[in-house]
Amino acid sequence: MILSQKSADESPNYEYVNAVVRARAARLLGRDVFLRLASGAPEDLELFLLESQYGPRYREQLATGGGSLLGRIENALSAGTADLLLDTALLARGETFVFICLILSMGDLHNGRILLRASPGPLRQKNSPSWHRYALADTSFYDDLWRKHATPAAGAIRCHQEDNDIARILGVAYMTLHETGDLFRAERSFYSGWAEWWRKQAATRKNQNGRRMAEYLGRLTDLWNFSIWLRRGSKEEGEPEYFTGGWGFSKEILQSSRDMEALFASSGWKDIPGLGEGRAESEIFRSFQRSFYEWQRRLYRKNLLGIDVLLGYSARAVQEWKNLSLIAVGASLKMSPEEIAEHLFLPDEGTVKVRD
Repeated sequence: MILSQKSADESPNYEYVNAVVRARAARLLGRDVFLRLASGAPEDLELFLLESQYGPRYREQLATGGGSLLGRIENALSAGTADLLLDTALLARGETFVFICLILSMGDLHNGRILLRASPGPLRQKNSPSWHRYALADTSFYDDLWRKHATPAAGAIRCHQEDNDIARILGVAYMTLHETGDLFRAERSFYSGWAEWWRKQAATRKNQNGRRMAEYLGRLTDLWNFSIWLRRGSKEEGEPEYFTGGWGFSKEILQSSRDMEALFASSGWKDIPGLGEGRAESEIFRSFQRSFYEWQRRLYRKNLLGIDVLLGYSARAVQEWKNLSLIAVGASLKMSPEEIAEHLFLPDEGTVKVRD
């Protein structure tokens, strides 16, 4: 589902879409359900899914007859989450449609990264990975890249055959990988091109919703830059190259800060769990990811007549997929319920203060 100018020019319909979303959000799972499923076996999760909103997609998997239990669960969750989000997008008009497309395009970001990291072809399995199917570019496009265009050069050509900006941005990243052999530069090209394109879309809406989506992109950029900052000083990375457009971390602060406390002191990000407690950097990064998720989730109850509801709902829907997928993997590995729960982002867990 590619963003069209016709849909973008219509009047927004936040009130209608948000009313539908708030009714659908009542079916999203709560903390107790995740913890109960984490205490069960994969077969228990299978029975649960059959009776849930993922049931139609899981029955499709059973009808095809192939694949493992874990594979069926993952495919059903991926497709079911896409149904929730794409069905919502089809209701949207005008600015509402533009901004929900931005949210859905996070799927393109994930899918493109998977493809770039699996180039050249020998690193790939025969079957396609579990795509983020709510992406704007069709799943068949990503399947085609995976199965038939294994090299960066072939991927670049295939992308430029598509008549949409998402594919073009991925094609430029493929070309960077072909010319330099540097995955970091290719990913940087992809992220930068994607973020800049969406910033331009947000900038044309000079209202509260446009400012909120600019903040969303800025906070996402902070997350990327924090990942780069954590790798500073390594011989493999060299001098850090930070992305522009961050919300709380300026390039100057990133370059001058020698510890996390200094980095976060004036950033606007507050109460990152574990910060200053001597935890491993990987744990702090996960806490930062959780804070970004919590910020989105809490927007659900902010502006009921704007994009905030959709941001919060989408974050909860995608995180539900991730949680259920982690439970399926953990149960198949016979991890304890406590170990599984440590990896979940549960509702009403984690703290972050939102600065409007």
